[in-house]
Amino acid sequence: MLLMEKVAMLARQNETFALAMIIESRGSTPRHVGKMIVYRDGSIEGTVGGGLAEFYIIQESVNALQNGKSKIVEYKLNKHAKDGIQMNCGGTLRVFIEVYTSRPELVLAGAGHLAHALSKLADSLEYPYCVVDDRVGYATKERFPNATNIFVNEEIGEALLAANLNEKSYVLIVTKDRDDIVLKTALQFPIAYIGMVASKRKTISIIEKLKGEGVTAEQLEQVRSPIGLEIGSETTVEIAIAIIGEIIKVSREHKPLRVEQLSR
Repeated sequence: MLLMEKVAMLARQNETFALAMIIESRGSTPRHVGKMIVYRDGSIEGTVGGGLAEFYIIQESVNALQNGKSKIVEYKLNKHAKDGIQMNCGGTLRVFIEVYTSRPELVLAGAGHLAHALSKLADSLEYPYCVVDDRVGYATKERFPNATNIFVNEEIGEALLAANLNEKSYVLIVTKDRDDIVLKTALQFPIAYIGMVASKRKTISIIEKLKGEGVTAEQLEQVRSPIGLEIGSETTVEIAIAIIGEIIKVSREHKPLRVEQLSR
């Protein structure tokens, strides 16, 4: 597979990675053209010339992934030059490091009117999403044509387990009457975000119930309720916009896990 084909595939799969590309090469350098995929753990595919310069570029790419920002780096491949690195080539290399961050993967726990409005906004933003519910008549391909998956089970906790929650998952709890079950199930996984649409009284009631069932205070601290930015929303669509706005804000602030955290 060609490198740029791999880049396109990784982007489709919603992976996080960096693409380092030589954009300018002056004088003697190991390569004048080159591209390299760099993953969060520092592993690579492709090359920008090898040697010490490539080592530094890998380090800069990993840092860029941790910060979530693309950058341009420049190296003087001359150990005798001011600010040069320990190489004898003598040329100068400029490299653009483009960061590809994964989009939030929404898990719509509930398939009612609000979930439907959220799905429309997710479609516009090209956010992947799946739908989880215990009602066959609501969680359908006709209502959610662009859902990556639809999981229906009369035991909604089982339906949620089928969604394979992970660190990219943004769980939005908008069920008819199964919020506590979904919340307890979701908190078992290292998800990026979990929010529940509920009144303050209902939220307190559910939190106390789950504490009594052994859910820890640390787990419950992850829960956002009510959810959505404060924009004075009233209609279903306005509420959906406020929620998606919060998802965008949280995803921009969310830093990918560092290598040492991923290895734990």
